Amino acid sequence: MNQPVRVVFRSASRAAPAFGEGLRVALYQGQGAVGSRQAVEQNLERLIEVTALAAEYGCQVVVFPEKYTTGYAIGPEQCRELAEHREGPSVERARLAAKENGLAVVLPYPERDGSEFFDSISVIAADGLVAANYRKTHLYGAAERRNYSFGNDLPPVVGVNGIAVGVLNCYECEFPPLYQYLAEKGAQVVLGPTAADGHFRLADGTMSQVPYQDATRHIIPAMAGIWRLFIAYANRRGWEQVPAGAWQYQGNSGVWAPDGDPLIAATAEDRHHDCLFVADCLPATVPPFSPEGHHPTDNRLTLNPVLKPAR
Repeated sequence: MNQPVRVVFRSASRAAPAFGEGLRVALYQGQGAVGSRQAVEQNLERLIEVTALAAEYGCQVVVFPEKYTTGYAIGPEQCRELAEHREGPSVERARLAAKENGLAVVLPYPERDGSEFFDSISVIAADGLVAANYRKTHLYGAAERRNYSFGNDLPPVVGVNGIAVGVLNCYECEFPPLYQYLAEKGAQVVLGPTAADGHFRLADGTMSQVPYQDATRHIIPAMAGIWRLFIAYANRRGWEQVPAGAWQYQGNSGVWAPDGDPLIAATAEDRHHDCLFVADCLPATVPPFSPEGHHPTDNRLTLNPVLKPAR
C-alpha cells in the first residue's frame, strides 16, 4: 500500500503564477513498484492521485521520475513485455489526468515502436494533448543500451503556462552542451526526470565500486547559474528489487534557480517519505549574471565551425 504523500511547498504567494509570468512546478519523489503489469497499474494509480494533489496546490506541471510507469530497474524481457506505444494506455491515463486536473504532466515510460524500444518522456499539456514525445538521446551504461535504441532528436522545448520549458532525461542532466542547446532555443525552465541511484550491479554481475555522483551538488547548480535557467530534477527514492539486484535511489529531487541556489531541495528526512515538492519558477525575478557578462550571447564557439551552436 502506498504511504501518504508529504507535500513540501515553497512559494512567496498562495496564488500560482499568471500566464507568461512563471511556472509552479511539482516534482514527485516516491518509491514505486517495479517490473510487472501490476506494478504499472499501481504506479498509474499513484500518478492519478499525485496529479490531483498537485492541482490542489495550483501547480501548472507535475513531473514524475524516469521510466515511472514500470520502474527503472527492468531488464530486456520486462522491457519488451511492458513497453507501450506512444499513444498506449499509460499515456492515455496520464492525458486524462492532465485534462481533468488542468495541469501539464511529464510522464517517463519505456516506449515500443515496432521492433525498437526507447527510454521516453511524454510531455502532456493541460488540455490533455501530447505536446512532445522525447526519446532519450544519451543512454547511460550497458543496461540502458541493452534495452533501448538511441533517440535521434535533440530535447524539445514546449510552452507551459506561457513559459518555454525544456526537457532532459536523467543522465542527460549531466551534459553541459544540452543546457546550452536548450537555452539557445529559448528555454527558461528545464525539467529533468531521473532515476539516479548509488551503487548498482554492472553488466558482469559485480557491484559498482564507485558510487554514482550526485548531480545536484555541482553540475545542476552550475548549469542553472551559467545559462540562467530554472532546473527541476525529479528523482526516485527508496529501493527497487529485481532479479538482477537491488537499486537504492538518491532521493535528491529539487528545483535550482538561475543563481545556482536551490528554491527547494529534498532533505535526508524526505528520503524516507513519498514527497511532492512544489516551487514557483519566476523568470522575471532573475537578476543578470553580472553587470556586463552574459554567457548565452558572449560565447564565441562560432570561431570553430565544428562547434557552431544550434540555432
